[in-house]
Amino acid sequence: MVLKTDLRHFLDEEGKLLTLTEQAKTVFEFLSKIVSSISECIAQPIVDIDLVAVNLKCNTRAEQINCQGDIEASCINIGLIEWHCDSCKAAGTISNWQGSLWDKQQHIMH
Repeated sequence: MVLKTDLRHFLDEEGKLLTLTEQAKTVFEFLSKIVSSISECIAQPIVDIDLVAVNLKCNTRAEQINCQGDIEASCINIGLIEWHCDSCKAAGTISNWQGSLWDKQQHIMH
């Protein structure tokens, strides 16, 4: 499964979380943990970030998925987060996460 996600699809015009179904909440919580974890490793300007362990198990995406693999993620300089499970074929990308509440980048003032 490859999940291509635009984080803005979960947010309103002010950047706050929309009212979501339980399934959508589960997916969003999974993706927002990836964004928070990888963005902590990013300094400005963005340069490619190698794989980072996200401290998140694959099975947190949905109850019916029994994989116990660990999620790893990286970020390329266009601001796209790529993630994958180290055990199964679950993978995806997250775009438009910058500036969200889950963006933990260290911004440098010039």
